[in-house]
Amino acid sequence: MLGDILLKYWKIILGVGIVLAVGGLFLQQTLPVIGKIVEFIGFSFVAIVAYVLGYKNATDEAEKQIKAEIEKLAKQDIRYKFAADRAIKNIKAPLTGKK
Repeated sequence: MLGDILLKYWKIILGVGIVLAVGGLFLQQTLPVIGKIVEFIGFSFVAIVAYVLGYKNATDEAEKQIKAEIEKLAKQDIRYKFAADRAIKNIKAPLTGKK
């Protein structure tokens, strides 16, 4: 899905976004409308990559927290382990598109 592609090629997309954003600033001197469009697209790439990476870091941290808490509870009852597996699967589903 799109999230997987962004996570796989985030460095390239971020580099292209930075080049477009900076290039758009220089284009505004000669072609103001096209320069603004290119700059907007570049900053959009940067913002999208930042959002996806932030979401991935947040889900990874949530997964660690859930696993730590559930391991404590799983010592008491096995049902908590199954609940943790379902919760982690549901956290990751929006990013990967898999259920």
